[in-house]
Amino acid sequence: MSQNDIHAAPRAAILAAPRAAILAAILAEREARWNLRRELAATFGQAVISLTLNIPGADKNPAGSAQAFDSLRQALGRAIARHCGHAACFAAETERAGVDGPCWIAAVNLDPALLKALCVAVEEEHPLGRLADADVLGVQGQPVNRADAGLPPRRCFLCQAPASLCRRQGKHDPEEIMAHVHNLLALAISADAQS
Repeated sequence: MSQNDIHAAPRAAILAAPRAAILAAILAEREARWNLRRELAATFGQAVISLTLNIPGADKNPAGSAQAFDSLRQALGRAIARHCGHAACFAAETERAGVDGPCWIAAVNLDPALLKALCVAVEEEHPLGRLADADVLGVQGQPVNRADAGLPPRRCFLCQAPASLCRRQGKHDPEEIMAHVHNLLALAISADAQS
């Protein structure tokens, strides 16, 4: 199965593809998103947000991911709208879906550091927030990270340590991390069924 075939294939076929082909397709999708974000920043001269899900492993579209993404996307959109204060809050926005999971990209008429702070608030306060991966680019297309906005590093899925430290040290069993992720996705399915 070629990289182009993977983008159009059903989920079962994607998971049956060789690991190298899946990883190549994921990387190609991430590069396309990066280029789109930079293009939006240059075109509109505004900060750009990209919301994806933080799902470890090759399957970026497990059961519950669509529900989790929708809930997080709505929460982040509401948070931005509350702080925007004008009608032209979103200059452009698009949603994408593919082998790397769902994605929302938008040019936002807000200060990039404030936008990053809003993203971090959703990541830390929403019940599914640990699944959110909200990246912000400044008006010149440069990434705005938590440290740039004066915010603490992202926490690990399983403990209070910085996620990057746990990942680098291999502190947690990957199966334990995936079990936690699947519990969050089950919560998203349950919440969606109740609404």
